[in-house]
Amino acid sequence: MIRFDEPLPKPAVHGGDLEETAAANGVVPHDLLDFSVNINPRGLPARARAQLTRDSSDVAELGKYPDRSANKLRQALSELHQISRESIIVGAGAEALMLSMLQTLRPTQCLVPVPAFSEYARALGAIGSESQHFCLRSDHGFELDANGFCAQLLATRPDLTIINNPHNPSGSLVSRENMGKVIGAAKASGTMILVDEAFIDYCPDQSLIQTASSTPGLIVVRSLTKFYGCPALRVGYAVASPDWAARLSAGNPTWPVTTVALNVLSVAVEDEEYRRDTLRECDAQRRDLRMKLGATGATVYPSVANFLLIRLPTGWPPASDLRDHLIRESKIVVRNCDSYDNLETGHYIRVAVRGAGDNSRLVDAMVGIKGRLSQPRTTIS
Repeated sequence: MIRFDEPLPKPAVHGGDLEETAAANGVVPHDLLDFSVNINPRGLPARARAQLTRDSSDVAELGKYPDRSANKLRQALSELHQISRESIIVGAGAEALMLSMLQTLRPTQCLVPVPAFSEYARALGAIGSESQHFCLRSDHGFELDANGFCAQLLATRPDLTIINNPHNPSGSLVSRENMGKVIGAAKASGTMILVDEAFIDYCPDQSLIQTASSTPGLIVVRSLTKFYGCPALRVGYAVASPDWAARLSAGNPTWPVTTVALNVLSVAVEDEEYRRDTLRECDAQRRDLRMKLGATGATVYPSVANFLLIRLPTGWPPASDLRDHLIRESKIVVRNCDSYDNLETGHYIRVAVRGAGDNSRLVDAMVGIKGRLSQPRTTIS
């Protein structure tokens, strides 16, 4: 029987809600500088951008249904990662793929290191799965204690575990060696592993894609539109052994991704120069931004991704007030991390790593706040 009297899962909180943020603060969305989402500031590679321009104005192409097998994109990904095309599932973003796969797997218990991406809890709650938490420690930079995590896996034997690598919101990395320990413990405990590699493009040698393509019970989920700077197109993919990929594909919509998105991302993933340039620029900007933000007295955690988690200095306003102040005074949007489990409320924000000019605007705004707070009896509101 269909019931509507049970409580709904809490809506997830995310960055990037510029329309709502702008309306609440009486500004134009275009005027806001968004550090709350972790998108490659380079935007689409040039050839992919040209493909988008052609396809979006091609009336004949827009009049056709998409290739529901996404063969062109799957072939490009197969060649990029040197894996079988039959191991690849394409969907409307990593989040949509995770939801459809969880609906297919229907785990009764799932172990998740926290803090974690809020969509995990929302999706697990929607299917009635019980979440178990493994708490990451701030004094260890939110790195996963692989031995402790494996011990909990073996003790509790959940149906599924979800691991975010690199970790969101901290950017910490679980090494391939430690992931090997987790895979071994999961196999011993009869637990499936879903690894969310949405930001692994920034350390590609640490990906488990090739392992997942031949390992039953291991699934890797990847985003395409974060690294290639086009989240509006909504494309992601998952990799599993061919048998598991076939089972999981059954939960996907018949036409999960538009023709335009498939064509554009097929071109984007072929651009090796774009990938190299992005990694070089992000590495340099991340190191510079971390150093300069740390000079304000904030704790800026080590990260391998294109974002930084920041614990605000003692005496600074709560994260929610700081966010509001940055919007009003500097038209800068940062991610207030109060919605994350296992993060002390009021103390954490997350910022993207953008280009040099944008990063300087953020640093100047934070230095300005530090200067005002250092004056006697001065507060921000």
